[in-house]
Amino acid sequence: MRRTVYNEDHEAFRETIRAFIEAEVVPVHDEWYAAGQAPRDFYHQLGELGVFGIEVPEEYGGAGEESFKFQAVITEECARAGVSFGGSGVHVALCLPYLKAYATDEQKKRWLPDFVSGRAMYAIAMTEPGTGSDLAGMKTTARLSEDGTHYVLNGSKTFITGGVHADRVIVCA
Repeated sequence: MRRTVYNEDHEAFRETIRAFIEAEVVPVHDEWYAAGQAPRDFYHQLGELGVFGIEVPEEYGGAGEESFKFQAVITEECARAGVSFGGSGVHVALCLPYLKAYATDEQKKRWLPDFVSGRAMYAIAMTEPGTGSDLAGMKTTARLSEDGTHYVLNGSKTFITGGVHADRVIVCA
């Protein structure tokens, strides 16, 4: 049965992603698996391909797409080939929504172009000892300093998702 959820743009993107996976990921995926990570330059390739910028607003170097359907295509094609894109899912699916919702315009101008290109990879620190990833049970705090110039973080985090290649870490507090 043919699905109708995707349009011509999604299917063209699927062909591109499928060809990329076959050429760039399948031949080396076993090596990545044995190493426990994809190499850093792979994320630059994903950036060049435009994968990281799909849902980033145009004014920050992205395509401005609001739909998750392109990410769904990537997930389907990775599953089809039995491979993964390493920590890139954390970069886009977990970190980007926080950046879009909470970063200031100045921060977005400074950070999102490198996010899109893969020059800066993001991770997220949610998990805490004793509470796991139950965000409602977090004990880590972020308090504005007395002079109002910065925040002081207090707490502990474990299992930093995407931390292996992270240049920036979003800390949930």
